[in-house]
Amino acid sequence: MLITEFQLRLPAFACALGLASQIVLMSTQSTEAQTMKPTILLVHGAWADSSSWNGVVDLLLKDGYDVRALPNTLRGLDADAAVISTYLKTVSGPVVLVGHSYGGSVISVASANAPNVKALVYVDAFAPEAGESVQEELASAPPPPADFTIAVPFATPTGGDADLYVNAKYFGAIFASAESPEVAARLAATQRPFAARCLTDKAPAAIGWKTIPSWYVIGDADKVIPPDILNKFATRAKSKVYHVPGGDHPSMIAHPEVTVAAIEDAANTVAH
Repeated sequence: MLITEFQLRLPAFACALGLASQIVLMSTQSTEAQTMKPTILLVHGAWADSSSWNGVVDLLLKDGYDVRALPNTLRGLDADAAVISTYLKTVSGPVVLVGHSYGGSVISVASANAPNVKALVYVDAFAPEAGESVQEELASAPPPPADFTIAVPFATPTGGDADLYVNAKYFGAIFASAESPEVAARLAATQRPFAARCLTDKAPAAIGWKTIPSWYVIGDADKVIPPDILNKFATRAKSKVYHVPGGDHPSMIAHPEVTVAAIEDAANTVAH
């Protein structure tokens, strides 16, 4: 049988074609990996729940992000951070971790040993240094009214603690000062308390913002964490700052677009 020159060259041609296809596929996969959007994980703070992120979630979903608003147990800094750390291990790919208020302390601790967390976003949030507590971070702030919180004692294996609720008469005036009376009343009625120990628990040595790039959203009319303290946190962490003019403590409720802009800025940095 006559074997043509083309037939002799066919195996080499097929091999070359297969290699070229493989190179194209690898190149495509590499490009997709570089532009893959990170998962956005949202951690609420005290006197709130995951619904406080509803406006943010809606905008992120519209923009095609995989977003999850996680429950914060509000039992103590180590325990709360451990819950988030455990969840982080179930997420494949890069993560932008976002915390509001006390949730900022939680993400600072939870991210320290989480290699998939590539960016942190703080929203009107605490960002503790090692050894600092919420109570110490607020030392320079005007003291709240004596009856600002209502304490409901509960027993623990090591003694006792108390759940702290914001007195409803202060919720709209201080905590959610930029919200309508109707929204503030709903937030007060559905608030989740946090354990009193969360105020005095000290952050451990490993703090995420020391090694992970961060962004900071500051409500310029925050009456819970005064803006000068928030600015101190942002400066210390070398964060990129977004301001919410007139924004209250949960500034992401009335102005979710500012928080989303900070998150997507962080996400774009991660994706590239």
